[in-house]
Amino acid sequence: MTDTPTATLDGRVRAFLATFSRATDPAGAAAHFADPFLLADATGARPVPRAAFLAALPARERAFADAGLDAPVLTGVNCQRLDDAYVLARGDWDASRTAGGPPVRLSSSFLLHDDGTAFRVVLYLNHEGLPAA
Repeated sequence: MTDTPTATLDGRVRAFLATFSRATDPAGAAAHFADPFLLADATGARPVPRAAFLAALPARERAFADAGLDAPVLTGVNCQRLDDAYVLARGDWDASRTAGGPPVRLSSSFLLHDDGTAFRVVLYLNHEGLPAA
């Protein structure tokens, strides 16, 4: 059975988000983001230079460890092609607790620029992140 265009897009987006979520080194994560990109959360939206975001990755990894959480694992993807160049994608991740208990759900949406061979995040909207301390 051949992939339909939707199945192909879903697979590409799933692969992108899975790779993105495993990128812990700045060099590996850099290819995933436009420079700058827009970061949005409950506090508002702001442009972020890619270098500043990449420099914050080690602190993000420490924040997961400090919260008693393992690295998040991609559990769900929904995406919609908006036009020839852009895809709206939502990803859900679960981060297991190192001390046991139910995992913590993380959710983000991304506006992805699609050049036909690769995606690049132009908007990163964080819906559910690490729990507040």
